[in-house]
Amino acid sequence: MMATRSLCLLLVAALTSNFSAGAEEENQCGLYLATSSTSTADEPKWGIFAGKSYSKQSRIGFGDIAIHTHQMEANALSGQDDEDLLMSIVDFFENFIWVPHPVGGQFELDEGKVVTAIPGGGTLSCFNAKLTNADWNHSAAYFREPWNEEKGVSHPGRGAYSTFYEASIHATDEIEEGMEIFISYGENYVNENSDDNEELSKEDMKKVDMTVNKIVEFFEKHEDELDEESKNEIYQFLIRDVMQAAAGESKGKVISEVLPDTPDELRTVIASGGVLDYSQPSLVRSTEWLQKHGRCMDNIRPGPSTIPHAGRGAFATRKIASGAVVAPVPLIQIPDEDVLNMYDIRVEYDENDGTEFHVRNGNEVFGHQLLLNYCYGHPQSHMLFYPAGAGISFINHSKKPNAKLAWSKHPNHHSHWFQLEPDELLDENNRYLGLMMEVVATKNIAEGDEIFIDYGDLWQEAWDEHKKEWEKLKKRGVVPKRWPTRAADLNAEFKTKPYKVGAIYPENVQMKCFLVISKPVDEEPINADGDKVRIWTYHKTKETFDSSNLFDCTLVDRQDVGGGTFEYSVSWRSINDPSKQTIVKKVPQKAVIF
Repeated sequence: MMATRSLCLLLVAALTSNFSAGAEEENQCGLYLATSSTSTADEPKWGIFAGKSYSKQSRIGFGDIAIHTHQMEANALSGQDDEDLLMSIVDFFENFIWVPHPVGGQFELDEGKVVTAIPGGGTLSCFNAKLTNADWNHSAAYFREPWNEEKGVSHPGRGAYSTFYEASIHATDEIEEGMEIFISYGENYVNENSDDNEELSKEDMKKVDMTVNKIVEFFEKHEDELDEESKNEIYQFLIRDVMQAAAGESKGKVISEVLPDTPDELRTVIASGGVLDYSQPSLVRSTEWLQKHGRCMDNIRPGPSTIPHAGRGAFATRKIASGAVVAPVPLIQIPDEDVLNMYDIRVEYDENDGTEFHVRNGNEVFGHQLLLNYCYGHPQSHMLFYPAGAGISFINHSKKPNAKLAWSKHPNHHSHWFQLEPDELLDENNRYLGLMMEVVATKNIAEGDEIFIDYGDLWQEAWDEHKKEWEKLKKRGVVPKRWPTRAADLNAEFKTKPYKVGAIYPENVQMKCFLVISKPVDEEPINADGDKVRIWTYHKTKETFDSSNLFDCTLVDRQDVGGGTFEYSVSWRSINDPSKQTIVKKVPQKAVIF
């Protein structure tokens, strides 16, 4: 009986241990903000580190907001005394923002430049051409859930917040716990900023690791036959002459510089986990180091806000004690808020090559960039700060908040910048993110609670005045009583029902198709009308639902393939030759969007 009881106790202990471990893993911070391995004294940088391991193609963190800016450079070309400052701000700010394609913003303007601010991973992930391990997950944003979209409802929140969200990244390689995350900046950036001859790829480093193991095995085998001088001569010959012959002069030189000076130290390379970890010791950080020197970035996630007409909100992913940091908020300095003014824009042409560019047409302000609604500022200053922390822009206002903003005590927060003039924050030595705030819990926050901060009395007064004015405009018919149908409304509608061929949709939306095609095998590739015929297919090596595969299309036929599933034939006209159409067959419902 005693033996049975002991076995039961052991079983209970094992089971509860398993459950505890699972709970601890769920509560584990998945992303940290810390000093990047690419940071230098002259150019300090934040970086994002994995708080847990990520498998290839798995999602990293949570989707974030995307805020499109329109013609920032053209609006800054004022021809006035402030032009140099405004252009300097635009140049600095655009170091931290993206082309709009990962979230569909490339269709926001018929012509001109759209660039997109995406906080979190979009702003804080660093670049390392050969160690890239993450990229944008386009499909997450294109197929986002319609959180609080409120089809047709006309309310004062319309236009006050971005309707683009779920901008998220995923792992393109295995990412071990503690490793820095490097997002792909695109081929153009790589070509402009990298010298392939002087960098080692991951594959190169794996080959060097294999070589190191063989060299160690060789010296261990012949240890009794070689004295120190002979060992060193052979070692230098191997890492200098043989490496250069095998890998090429440039890469061979890099390899010889990376490896230690003596063969006995090669065991240190192996013990470190390989050449990559040995040569870049700050690339992978321990959990203890990240907890001490970093800030957890995934304490909050986005979701539909509990506030009516507020769109999205931020919610706690785990318990957060009063006084604890909810989220870090690195700040992008914008020394003059006028850079977010919007003006009438005209097209001009370069006298030398005839290329067109856009400039400000007059100095009458007709509006402001939506980005202004997400910036921090003070009524007695023209200075603005854009919060670059993950999920921060989802945090809504309440006069009964459970969190507050406070200046960070992290050593990378440069409080001495408070003594500088706004324009000095863009001096050559200050063109980085040197200021940081933190969202701090003012009471115990339970998992799933929405996070609120108090935006301040002036904001509340301005919002109350906006609501009054909105209702006046609505009564006068200036603001529509029913809000026009948008792309997000149609995408939500057609998730559950098939498209109608020949249907007419509102002029303010465009139908697009994700098209990856191949020649048909059971019919002719040219039909009786002389049109090319192609079959829709999944991409073999790359993401199918990617913005690079998104084209204008028109539905020409619909086929019921059973089980409530439909496929379509669509007409696609090439940009290079719009006079000719291609008929693409077997296009799945998911590949058609607005």
